[in-house]
Amino acid sequence: MRPTKGINFLMSYTLGDAKDHVSGLNIGGEARPVLPVTIGDEASVQAALAQEKGDALFDVRHRFVLSFGYELPRLATSNAATRLTLGGWQVNGIIQGQTGFPLTAIEPNNISLTSLTNRPNMTCDPNAAAPHTVAQWFDTSCFQRLTLAANAGQVGNEVRDVIRGPGFSRTDLSFFKNFTVTGTQQVQLRVEMFNVLNQERFGQPGNQAGSPTFGVITTAEDGRIVQLGIKYTF
Repeated sequence: MRPTKGINFLMSYTLGDAKDHVSGLNIGGEARPVLPVTIGDEASVQAALAQEKGDALFDVRHRFVLSFGYELPRLATSNAATRLTLGGWQVNGIIQGQTGFPLTAIEPNNISLTSLTNRPNMTCDPNAAAPHTVAQWFDTSCFQRLTLAANAGQVGNEVRDVIRGPGFSRTDLSFFKNFTVTGTQQVQLRVEMFNVLNQERFGQPGNQAGSPTFGVITTAEDGRIVQLGIKYTF
């Protein structure tokens, strides 16, 4: 939106659905595939591709962003003290919210007897009746572990990136005011508030089956941060 009476804003909404067979292999962030591929064996290639196709690590289904700025009246007809303290402030803000990133449950034991990744069997949708608490973000009962005694050489039926991690909402605000010293020299007072509403942004839950932290969220980003600054331009 073009500035109107000191107000401007920009709003966007994104509906996404990114799928691939690997998002971060060899550059970190994603485990190796679960099935080996034999060159020239089309059946093994197709089986491996089918097992790995899923939501990309960077897939965000819904994302909303609103940014705005407002230049407050300068109060030219008010007295000097009022103009100095209240007039001429500029307010800027960014409001954003999005759904979570995907992840995959991993079996720590080498059930498949290969150097590749092991996954458990999935018996239900881990997101459908998920508690969505820090103690249990997804339904861990949907994953059934395989054992070496009963399943040696097998791979679990879980496909890649079926679990959805936590989304987040965040509001950042800033207040600027310029004071003219002389000529082109100015002093700018800045008040910046990040995550002003102190909304939680949790990390991904634990994804290793059998671990005490399986399905548990153990990390989070910083809460509200407020900083003051002075900038002198000449």
